[in-house]
Amino acid sequence: MRFTLWATVAASTLALSAVVAVPEAHADKPSKGKQPSGGGSTGASVSKKIGLAPAGLKFGLGIEGIARLYDKVLDEEYLPLYKKASPGPQTDALDAELKQRKGEVRRSKLEFGNTPTGVDQTTLKGEYSYANGESMARLTLRSGTERYLFFFGDKLWKVYDEHKLKKGTPMGESIESALKALQGRFGVAGKKVPANPDKGQHFDEWHWSTPDMLIRALDKDNIVAVVYIDKEIQEDLPKLRRNKPKNETAMDPDVAAALKKNEPPPGPKKEDEKKKK
Repeated sequence: MRFTLWATVAASTLALSAVVAVPEAHADKPSKGKQPSGGGSTGASVSKKIGLAPAGLKFGLGIEGIARLYDKVLDEEYLPLYKKASPGPQTDALDAELKQRKGEVRRSKLEFGNTPTGVDQTTLKGEYSYANGESMARLTLRSGTERYLFFFGDKLWKVYDEHKLKKGTPMGESIESALKALQGRFGVAGKKVPANPDKGQHFDEWHWSTPDMLIRALDKDNIVAVVYIDKEIQEDLPKLRRNKPKNETAMDPDVAAALKKNEPPPGPKKEDEKKKK
């Protein structure tokens, strides 16, 4: 369907940042003290609430609700382009491009069922589990940020943004400049949690904790990943992730039982041998 121009609507600026700080306005939810994945710290305390961008994005939304939200964002983003385009090939090209981008979130949905996925070969491994009703979608923001959306039962619970570190961007060209930008946004420096591969944490992280959200920043060389997590879901992960991953290297129980039967009986104890002598 041809995109309709609104003669009286002014083009709004698409927010480039992943979150916006808003004044504390609601009663804090009590924290149960559970730790965020990827580290052993609840993080530096942030007194104000942090809102996700664009306006309307919030935990608990389903993928279709999020897709419709971005449909509106894209309509506003493309409005100035339509105003400059000539009717015909130019507007036809914009129609096709807009349709392609609007379908990005819907097409990208990936279910984490019983079958391993290619995501296991990426640095996102550990942000999800299998056979527990989890799924993921992704899209590229106007700023170039790669955004990954994680769901439990089609309800958003985690937003994972990968920002490329380079000069002239809001995050700057180094992890130091990115942390400085995040400190300015959240009002406090994050609590550092060094990498610990033995516990599944492969990058240095910095943690923050708001009344209803846990935030992690990951140092991934030329990328800083900033992760916004629904605190309530994070605290309930042990209950929600009842199905544990199967150890592919473990021996099959039936095989182990059969081998055990074929083993020779244990020899007499040394004490019994002495008595016999």
